[in-house]
Amino acid sequence: MASIGRPITDPRSEKPYRLHGLLAKYGIPHSELRANIKFEAGSRAGDPIASSTLSQLLTRHAWPRTIRPEVIREQVAAFLAAKKIPQEEIDTCWYIDGSDAEVFEHPTLLTELQPEKPSAAHPADLFQLPEAEMLSHAARMHFNLPRHPFLDDVQGPQDVYLSKAQRYVRESMYYAARHSGFIAVVGESGSGKSTLRRDLVDRVRTHNDPIVIIQPQTVDKRQLTAAHICDAIIADLSTEVPKLSLEAKGRQIQRILASSARTGLQHVLLIEEAHDLNIATLKYLKRFWELEDGFKKLLGIILIGQPELGDRLDERRNYDAREVIRRCEIARLSPLNGNLEEYLTLKFNRVQVKLESIFEPDAYDAIRARLTRRRPGTNEAESQLYPLVVQNLIVKCMNQAVELGLPKVSGELVGRV
Repeated sequence: MASIGRPITDPRSEKPYRLHGLLAKYGIPHSELRANIKFEAGSRAGDPIASSTLSQLLTRHAWPRTIRPEVIREQVAAFLAAKKIPQEEIDTCWYIDGSDAEVFEHPTLLTELQPEKPSAAHPADLFQLPEAEMLSHAARMHFNLPRHPFLDDVQGPQDVYLSKAQRYVRESMYYAARHSGFIAVVGESGSGKSTLRRDLVDRVRTHNDPIVIIQPQTVDKRQLTAAHICDAIIADLSTEVPKLSLEAKGRQIQRILASSARTGLQHVLLIEEAHDLNIATLKYLKRFWELEDGFKKLLGIILIGQPELGDRLDERRNYDAREVIRRCEIARLSPLNGNLEEYLTLKFNRVQVKLESIFEPDAYDAIRARLTRRRPGTNEAESQLYPLVVQNLIVKCMNQAVELGLPKVSGELVGRV
């Protein structure tokens, strides 16, 4: 069996069947052909195949298990004949483009296919993350899912998955809010940053903590300035009109924060999409963090952003911002890796479905392999096993399992998607 990791294809599958070019030549939409290739038996008898199934067939020679190949060939031939396509072109539509002989793989899905050989056009380190798609109604019925396991999946603290590393980040954010700390939470897109931000807001409210969370609402954080931050603090803590000059604003927020703190309140400045902050604004954050009333700090700061935020807080890259960099703790959100099964258990338990009814035992290692790549220019492995990416991959696998007539998501299927 071919190894699991990158999608497994036949060595010839870099070139599609001639049928693919034939449709383009005569201006025939794929959707029109798809509507004429139909299931012949079972609960889906008479239904057309999915667009993804047709695409896989034409470009990668992946024949579905749920329709006999001769039936597909007959339906395609009849469709092309009705379109007045010359018979000689119909007879050669299952040739691989550029070949003068018919090649027809047995529809075994994966087991007879060989690993794709690296080439200049298809380098060994080519890596693509799965695109997002909706979980089909057929997949929900097939796997007996009462609702989508990943849609609106965080309704409260009980739905937030926390590994040991993520729990550390969560507690660090809470500490910064309660004790005027300064922390940057850095993570890839889809790694759970926004979920932790929502969790912090909910936790403060649920515990009735005397903490005011100040969130500047400037949409484009590249345009966020020290003056905007001052205005946000004034608006959230008072009914005063902001002063005009930055000097006057500074004195105004010092007085407002000190007055609020003397009533027992803590304050924390929370900025999402902080990777877009300009260096000048980052440098000003040190001034905000240093606001004091005696020995008491008046404002904690939590920055949340993508890995570019970590680059901005790298002293070797931005030495002139070292004053703020040296005072800011960086907490990084790690990929799921060894916690994959725990994460999926939580998500599917929410919809009262057991993992063993969805996945074959080899699927989990296959998911890890599929979402791990070689870091460009090095021999280091780089995991992309973040929640959103995992969800996208699993939805695609579940949809494909239905199309291919598989009872569960297997390791082989994961490697192919």
